[in-house]
Amino acid sequence: MEKLQIPTRLREDFVEACRQLQLDANRVLEQLIARFVAQPPAKPIEDWIREIVGDIRLSGDDELVSGLTVDEYFSLTEEQRDALWEKWENETDKKLRNMTARKVDMNASIAG
Repeated sequence: MEKLQIPTRLREDFVEACRQLQLDANRVLEQLIARFVAQPPAKPIEDWIREIVGDIRLSGDDELVSGLTVDEYFSLTEEQRDALWEKWENETDKKLRNMTARKVDMNASIAG
């Protein structure tokens, strides 16, 4: 059986990308290979990959959330990310609490 050779830098980048997305790199690779074997692309490989993963192409300097770039967000520690999510949750909860309930006449008609 032929041994597959993946350039070291590509392998490292793939593993790091999976780690940042909290995915198991071996499982992702296995799923990609299984899909390729089950349905070999009848079109250029780039089109096939785009069809699988969508057209999302974020680079490290693209904004991900709240002014943070992809690289900045994923360079945060897990504790820092958890703190951000907690902050966003609290902000959302506060906005929801400040919403004013209004009575609606059950006989009202919808403007149209």
